Amino acid sequence: MPGPEPLRRRRGGLVGRARRACLVLLAPALLLAGFACGSAAPLLSGPELEEAIARLDRPLPGDPAALYKLKIPNAGGLRLSVRTSGEAGRLTVSEAFGSALSITAWEGSGPATFFDLREGCRLEASDLSQILGVPALPLPEAVRLLAGRLPSSAGDRISVRDDGRILVKGPTWGAVVEVAAEPWRVVTVTEDGAGKPTWRFELSDHSASVPGVVRVAQREGRRAELALIRLEWNERETLPGLPDLPPCTVEPPS
Repeated sequence: MPGPEPLRRRRGGLVGRARRACLVLLAPALLLAGFACGSAAPLLSGPELEEAIARLDRPLPGDPAALYKLKIPNAGGLRLSVRTSGEAGRLTVSEAFGSALSITAWEGSGPATFFDLREGCRLEASDLSQILGVPALPLPEAVRLLAGRLPSSAGDRISVRDDGRILVKGPTWGAVVEVAAEPWRVVTVTEDGAGKPTWRFELSDHSASVPGVVRVAQREGRRAELALIRLEWNERETLPGLPDLPPCTVEPPS
């Protein structure tokens, strides 16, 4: 099976489409085969982790636009696209050859809005958290993770742990990150907090620091996988407009 298309920089956007199920991925617990108790990777020293932070917390080279195959239980042939412009972005889920099923839109660290195109209504961020039932990884941090960086943005605190991993803390969330070298890349991201973690990412098949496959598992048993088809770097493009939909009066199933 051929791998993803080579990464390249170009002007212009990737018009993406992508299903509500993808929110199980990015909005929050935006991908594995379970919650491993440990890692076989060698323990990294403090100076090595500081170097990893310096390499992986750098600004992105542009605005990423990416297209993925999305695999979730009981659904096939889905596509997920991520398109950004500055601090704004769109995450879209669609059938492989069909129209968009859902759009999630955000602006910086502000609340995201989920547009359910099948039901013809929209949900605000607080409703999304209630539907998903899991701690939310902010969308800007999730996009940076998919684009080959630490899941961190302005205002997040990054520190080195004694167990050879990196801690990223935001105002309302936290994650423990495991990295590998040559090249430096993120390999796992696990929820940090009291009690057992409820979600975990595993990233593999990297091209430099960019993961080709991202899997997420939630403790309650939900699993999903993203396989990169194409990634481009754009230069501050205008994002497509959003549908004018009324608020949802009945919550769709999670």
